[in-house]
Amino acid sequence: MSEVSFDGARVPLTEVQEYPARFARRLERAKVTPGFAQCHCRTDAPRKLVIRRYGSLFHLAGWPDDGMYHAEECDFRKKPGAATGTGSDSSAAIVAGADGLDVRLDASMVQREVAPDSRTRSDTISGGTSRRAAPLLAFVQALWSNAGLTSWSGAISTRGWGAVNSMLLGGLGENARINGASAQDVLHVMRRYEESERDAINEEFDRFLAAITNDGKLSRRALILGEIGEIADTQFGKSVTLRQRKQKYFTTLTLIDQAARKYAHAWRAIGEGAARVVALLLVERTTKGHLRILDLAALLCSSAFLPCDSIHEVAMANRLVAERRVFEKPIRMTEGDEMLPDFVLLDTRPATHVEVYGMNALESYERRKVQKQTLRHAQGIPAIEWNVDRESLSQISLPLPSRRT
Repeated sequence: MSEVSFDGARVPLTEVQEYPARFARRLERAKVTPGFAQCHCRTDAPRKLVIRRYGSLFHLAGWPDDGMYHAEECDFRKKPGAATGTGSDSSAAIVAGADGLDVRLDASMVQREVAPDSRTRSDTISGGTSRRAAPLLAFVQALWSNAGLTSWSGAISTRGWGAVNSMLLGGLGENARINGASAQDVLHVMRRYEESERDAINEEFDRFLAAITNDGKLSRRALILGEIGEIADTQFGKSVTLRQRKQKYFTTLTLIDQAARKYAHAWRAIGEGAARVVALLLVERTTKGHLRILDLAALLCSSAFLPCDSIHEVAMANRLVAERRVFEKPIRMTEGDEMLPDFVLLDTRPATHVEVYGMNALESYERRKVQKQTLRHAQGIPAIEWNVDRESLSQISLPLPSRRT
């Protein structure tokens, strides 16, 4: 388990991630002098860490272009070029820079000349017309990838929402921008509830909600990210509640039906004990003062918040975490990514692809399966395949790790 040091303290990284409020003053001082923290994942040489402020708290992130030098079991370990949106494409919707992500969404954050309770959407702070625009799900996937939440180091056996919050905000960056606005003004990642921090958590969230306004002429909207707790019926439609706070966000039956179809695997997993379903909500305030969801994206995750494409992948991810394997979940970000494996075991030599086959007998699926098998065979890539219709997960034999992490 990696340890980090700052302001004279040396503590496990997991403690800083899960309980950031406890270390806020120390991190604030270290951000000034010497201007960084250190990761001690390697005994030969500690690595510098960026200290980033988001709201009232501070979070740790890897030093730019230094991820490859961390130990393989470290949360700050990154392959060269692994950051989302790096490169010279100035028209990309999501760009990762030294100061944080720069995002252009296909969602409107400000609506002018709004008729009462209008649902029209036209972006007034698009950041220009030359850049492409990303849907909400692509933004969530980019957040997960940039935060390192698509990888598992094997050093621990679980991950809670406190660590997820810390890693997301550390990866996002304190100077991140969304549609031209500061991310800190338009995006709130829900904090894990702590009784000792209840007042501070509530005050911070209430300040954020107060900036979501609608006077009938100008509507200022915002994004809220958290784990779905409940979908409930209301007198006029539906409501969504996030697990981190019992605040109701109202919406229509139509939007919920659309979400259930678009994010079918995630939607069916809501309430499943072995899975987590994270939602990014685009919220505005009605002229009557209620918070209404205009759009949303849902991400299915394992119990340790690794992204998954099906409930069967959730089961496989949970097993790999329980057995403390080192692995990653490649995310399909573009149309050309269909050949990616479901998971990659990184603690074998060479790395082993893990495939979860759950849509058997579908012609297009079977065709792609054969293509992937042929490609792996040609490249000499070992693979573990689980056909969920033929065998249970417990029957699948995984290769032993080539080294202990």
